[in-house]
Amino acid sequence: MGPKILSVNDTIGLVHFKGLLSLDECAELIAIGSVSDAKPSVVVDGASDAAYETPGRCSTVVAPSVDAYPIILEIRRRIELFSGISQENQEPLQILHYTRGGKYDIHYDAFSDGSPQLRNGGNRLLTVLLYLNDVEYGGWTQFPHIMANIVPNAGSGILFRNTDAQNRQLRESLHAGLPVTHGEKWIASIWIRENPYITPSVDRVDQVIRRTL
Repeated sequence: MGPKILSVNDTIGLVHFKGLLSLDECAELIAIGSVSDAKPSVVVDGASDAAYETPGRCSTVVAPSVDAYPIILEIRRRIELFSGISQENQEPLQILHYTRGGKYDIHYDAFSDGSPQLRNGGNRLLTVLLYLNDVEYGGWTQFPHIMANIVPNAGSGILFRNTDAQNRQLRESLHAGLPVTHGEKWIASIWIRENPYITPSVDRVDQVIRRTL
């Protein structure tokens, strides 16, 4: 049995669901995120391909190895079945942690025309966010153009489109992770490209790591 659909918004194909992860699996991902070498989340400039920290994105992130944690491969398989798109198109799963005040200001997940990131598998067709805990207050995922606010609850998640029929940024997909005002927030995220994802070169990965230290 697949995830239970809670609501759908056709404008961006926003699907709010629960049951893709069990509560035990949510706890396992939080444990992985807690013991791994977390680094500050960064933003990648679409024009220059430079990665940098910004006050608009306050969280830490880890990208667990599929080889080290079998649960990661299983989640990728489930997302493949749920989305209908091969897991070859998935970027690595990330586990993000937001403490009090943590947020991600308004942004698009898709890249603008001409972005160097498009070389790594095309644009980001879909975003999948998996909520791993119940946030005491705040931390909602907000979509201002479609007036949708998703409350993060453990075991639930959302899937939504980032691009239009021409694989360009979909205006209505603009979204934000609102500040956590009480408690903390744990999520797992995966972006799905239009083509098989090409892992950036070692030099590129080193550049990102250096910018986050």
